[in-house]
Amino acid sequence: MSHTAAAVPSATPPSATSPTESQRSPGSRQNPLLQLLRRIHFYAGIFIGPFLLVAALSGVAYALAPTAETILHRGELTAASSAQTVSIDDQVAKAKTKHPGLALSGVIPGTDGATTKVLFTDPSQPSTSYRPAVFVDPSTGEVKGDTVLYGSSLAFPERAWLSELHRNLHLGEPGRIYSELAASWLGPITLAGLFLWWKRRASGASRATSPWAQRARKHSTIGVIAGLGFLFLSATGLTWSAYAGDNVTNLRTALSWTTPTVAASLQTGEGTNPEDPHAGHGAPSGTSGSAAAASGAATTYAAVVTVADGAGLKAPYEITPATEKKGWVVKEVRRSWMAGPDAVAISPATGKVMSSVPFSSYPLAAKLTDWGIRLHMGFLFGLLNQVILALIAAALAVVVIMGYRMWWMRRPTRGASFLGGGTAPVRGGLMRLLRARPVLTVLGALAVAAWAVFVPLLGISLVAFLVIDALLGLRGRKA
Repeated sequence: MSHTAAAVPSATPPSATSPTESQRSPGSRQNPLLQLLRRIHFYAGIFIGPFLLVAALSGVAYALAPTAETILHRGELTAASSAQTVSIDDQVAKAKTKHPGLALSGVIPGTDGATTKVLFTDPSQPSTSYRPAVFVDPSTGEVKGDTVLYGSSLAFPERAWLSELHRNLHLGEPGRIYSELAASWLGPITLAGLFLWWKRRASGASRATSPWAQRARKHSTIGVIAGLGFLFLSATGLTWSAYAGDNVTNLRTALSWTTPTVAASLQTGEGTNPEDPHAGHGAPSGTSGSAAAASGAATTYAAVVTVADGAGLKAPYEITPATEKKGWVVKEVRRSWMAGPDAVAISPATGKVMSSVPFSSYPLAAKLTDWGIRLHMGFLFGLLNQVILALIAAALAVVVIMGYRMWWMRRPTRGASFLGGGTAPVRGGLMRLLRARPVLTVLGALAVAAWAVFVPLLGISLVAFLVIDALLGLRGRKA
């Protein structure tokens, strides 16, 4: 929320220490565009502020959670040594004893001193995004931990809890309205605030010295510095939203901007069931990668690792087990300071790569989506990324709180209207703008309407603001 949330109502007459609207911004009363932006920015700040504040505070915690969990769960994540003493297939077999009734979902072989993660599918979990995980030490075969990980980032329970808090306040799908409303308005509030800040500087009103003006200056300074970050959070946050997110997905699909996947489908009879210790031409589960490769088959995890390494994939990567209808799929795990994940599909019968999708082949929109999501989650540039995200979220919380503090300094007193008294932003800017610039106003309104349809919660709440404001104006005239 940028500086003009500071234009707040007051029931007291203007004074030397409380400049009038025209004193604060010369000519603004004659500029209908500024009147309109100021009023929308003010009301959006007042009513959307609580949603933004909750999203910002939970965002600070979530931004720093990845680093915190690596410290908190060091025991599960770290092997006794970097030695690869125990075969990957024996590690998987050891993990399966912890969840004998569950199907394997994926395996991330441990390298460079990290434990192997063996992931399962559990129908009792809230969704397929929650996967039980067993951590096995490749150097000893010891099980180092057993928990449930969430999402593609494999979040531990603590970070998963923060993710749900940030996303929907633990209220399920209805709770996503809060975060979508915040993301929908953060961009428009920021853009309006930046424009009004620029106009105030150009008019000289930013040099006012009253206590209120000083707070407004601090509020706007923080907003300007962090404004680009606010716009980024708004844009990337909408991709996860319930309604606008669906529109983003439909647009990407229509323009062929979706993320490509490897072709892993098999011909009849080509498949194998890796759960069967004798699957794949009689090869036992402990067959080494080189022996499996020599037999022309990839029926063990060790054989798949050999093929994936030969195909140029860089560990860590997740191996999705082959089935009767699909081959093995190996996809690099997203990590800090990497462009994006490469992936291959491997035939169990021949041990050869059937299909490969390097990240370099992604459409530009798919690359931008991948980078945007990882930036938003704090994974693209490691700890630096997380610290910057936390600072942006903290700046958002500060400007929201400062906006309310500025309103409190010039709040309505007894007998004054909360929404219409004193020096509230001037009403009627839209009609005055329509009379002054009819063509540009209509074109701008059409552009705003199109965006409001694409981001429906923004459109609904904007219409609600305009209707309430019009009713208050009618009531004021009758009074």
